[in-house]
Amino acid sequence: MLKSYAFYPTPFRFKSTPAGNVSSFSSTFVFGIVSQYADLSGHGLALVVSPSDDLPGAMGSLYLGLLNKTTDGSPANHLAAVELDTVQNLDLDDINDNHVGIDLNSLRSVASSPAGYFAGSDGDVGGFKNLSLISGEPMQVWVEYNHVTAELNVTMAPMGAAKPSVPLLSSPVNLSAVVLDAMYVGFSSATGAYFTSHYVLGWSFAMGGEAAPAIDLSALPNLPSSRGRTSRDDQKQRKLALWLPLSISSFVLLAVAVAALGVARKVAFSELVEDWEVEYGPNRISYRDLYRATKGFRDGELLGAGGFGRVYRGVLPGSGAEVAVKRVSHDSRQGMREFVAEIVTI
Repeated sequence: MLKSYAFYPTPFRFKSTPAGNVSSFSSTFVFGIVSQYADLSGHGLALVVSPSDDLPGAMGSLYLGLLNKTTDGSPANHLAAVELDTVQNLDLDDINDNHVGIDLNSLRSVASSPAGYFAGSDGDVGGFKNLSLISGEPMQVWVEYNHVTAELNVTMAPMGAAKPSVPLLSSPVNLSAVVLDAMYVGFSSATGAYFTSHYVLGWSFAMGGEAAPAIDLSALPNLPSSRGRTSRDDQKQRKLALWLPLSISSFVLLAVAVAALGVARKVAFSELVEDWEVEYGPNRISYRDLYRATKGFRDGELLGAGGFGRVYRGVLPGSGAEVAVKRVSHDSRQGMREFVAEIVTI
């Protein structure tokens, strides 16, 4: 979970006195959100008015880098924000996973609406156009506070479109009870489980009732291309299509490896019956049983060394009988006659 900030370096004077009313202000910005998937993102972007430019203790993810579970809702936050939220968090009463909200000291918005704009002049529902915050396309937002009416308006539209005459959100808010006399203004963004990039391509801000200066849209940088993005389901299908032949190939290789291992083990435990064994040999015990009895001729079972090799302690599987097993060395200096003589004496 990552979070990031971009604040104007010096605070703005929102009140003439600590007990005074907040001055009117206006802001507009162009943003874009490019997500790893075309249908999933995390978590959003916010225009913030804050007493600090680093928001200590704030969490990413659903808290958008603004607050945390403990501080959410506290009047001591003195924080106001307009959120562009791309994940629905039921714990915060989000209306959906693509909405704009007005936040005062809490991520539980005092007012929110699905992202979009009114194309007509009368603001009727039929003129509402939906916008996808994670479309990868640039959009423009206007935020305006009137200190006389104590009303905050939020308007948005695709970049290049004229500012709609009807705001998306228009809410009575008493910012004077929230905002301090000197406050930082900037942006906060946060991601969650899905990699997402949040871009602010241009921004202007004005105090004292003046309209925020217009942004020269032609001078703005381009957003990274969102072409080639697929939905999460498409990604899963592609992974399945890739993993299926890989799995089949892996299964074939595994089967070959198992077969090869079986052959190798069979060769390792294969036994050669010497001519002398037929004439002189006592009861014969397989090499496999001797190997198991001595725990693989482990050094911990070594009793000593004789003329033909090392002697190991062993316990025969099945009978549990303790035996001493001499493992003959191929480089033994003794001849076959001496070896057979020792075997015959057993």
